[in-house]
Amino acid sequence: MKEINLSNVSECITKVVMEDDSEVRKKFIVHFNNQIDDFIKVMSGTFIHWKEFDSNISTNKKKAYISALIYSAFNIHIISMKIFLSGYIIPAGNLQRQVIETISLALLCSNSSLKVLDQFIENKYPTNKVVKDLLNNYQKLNLNGDAIKFLKKSQAFYHKYSHPSKLSLWSIVSYSETGKLYLGASFDDGKIKEYTKEVDGRVSFAKIFNNVIDGIKTNIEKW
Repeated sequence: MKEINLSNVSECITKVVMEDDSEVRKKFIVHFNNQIDDFIKVMSGTFIHWKEFDSNISTNKKKAYISALIYSAFNIHIISMKIFLSGYIIPAGNLQRQVIETISLALLCSNSSLKVLDQFIENKYPTNKVVKDLLNNYQKLNLNGDAIKFLKKSQAFYHKYSHPSKLSLWSIVSYSETGKLYLGASFDDGKIKEYTKEVDGRVSFAKIFNNVIDGIKTNIEKW
């Protein structure tokens, strides 16, 4: 076994902990420049759409909670994309699950008869079941069943990022250089196909935000 130099190991870990790996981010940006531009354009429009929604809730505390949930999902979605493009695949996926659950919660809260908002405000609603509840109540919310099934499928996929899995191991093993393991951020030419699915998925999800906001608006107008 080759002797390991403790100083070299400490230097590598220090770099991961203390420095920003800009070279990894540059590689992601080069490969996905068009998708990133599309993402930024869509999310910019989403912010304006949310701001219009938020400006019409007046001083209604319950509506303010819903608006905050929408904004939280919007914010986390952007952060998830940033972390992904920085080469931290697993943390980015973990955050993406939060995006799905937060937007699902906002939808559920928009129907006053379900009492989910009241339970959430009182810290009595178990948010880990939010997508399941949304699937069970989508008709009351005037939502498309196929769209909710897509959310459920997405949640199940990103669930893998929240617990130990083969995906966790996949993220640290190089597919382009035999025997290489990654420490910290990484960009692997052997994983371009998987990276593309992730980026395209985030762009596609960005495009549903405005429809979600419109659906929530329609529901709370019935209060």
